[in-house]
Amino acid sequence: MFVYLSYPIDPKDNAYPGEPVVKVEPDSVISETGKPFNSAMIHLPNHFGTHMDAPHHFNPDGIDFIDLPIRYFGFLEDEILVVDLPEKGAPKSVVEVDDIVPYADALKGKRILLVRTGFEKYKFSDPHTYEYEGVSFHPEFCKWLVENCPDLDVIGMDWLSIGSPSNDYGKEAHQWLLGSFNNSEHIICGIEDMTLAPIGDKKIKVLTLGPLRVQGVDSAQVNAMALLED
Repeated sequence: MFVYLSYPIDPKDNAYPGEPVVKVEPDSVISETGKPFNSAMIHLPNHFGTHMDAPHHFNPDGIDFIDLPIRYFGFLEDEILVVDLPEKGAPKSVVEVDDIVPYADALKGKRILLVRTGFEKYKFSDPHTYEYEGVSFHPEFCKWLVENCPDLDVIGMDWLSIGSPSNDYGKEAHQWLLGSFNNSEHIICGIEDMTLAPIGDKKIKVLTLGPLRVQGVDSAQVNAMALLED
């Protein structure tokens, strides 16, 4: 069966503190005297909801989202690794190098890594904690991935952002993943604000990331869908 690993885009959803949320307003409404159809205006910040950070987000020399090769949006079973780190599912947790080293062999040849902590439980039950005290990646963790996982193209997470307002790791962590320190020779795009609970204990046979391909933006939303084993 297929499951969504992206959240619906909802004006009431979480955003990184200080960042805007989507706004939806009617444009046309069906009526006997007006237009015969409904339409709406969607004002969508490109870092709201489940989205992928492309290099230009933090790397001034990096490419925009629309310029990413198509391989960044489709993955087969032997290219996918889901790592469970439930001990990191508490507020203000930081994923560090020691958390990923045990999976070094399993990461060989993998093109997408999904890190599941269970922190997504706070998204609706405690939005303030989800936004202000989220899990984050340590910059050394990101550096380790870039230097030791040459096939890795994408990393996804079940929390709001690579960085958290609870520490100052976000800038450097993003910069490592997005090629700021290695002339973009190896970039790892991050999918922020995913829901990974629907995977359960199943293996993913196919994972697709339907990209919102908009010219001139550093990053954009993805509609992640996974085909799970029977």
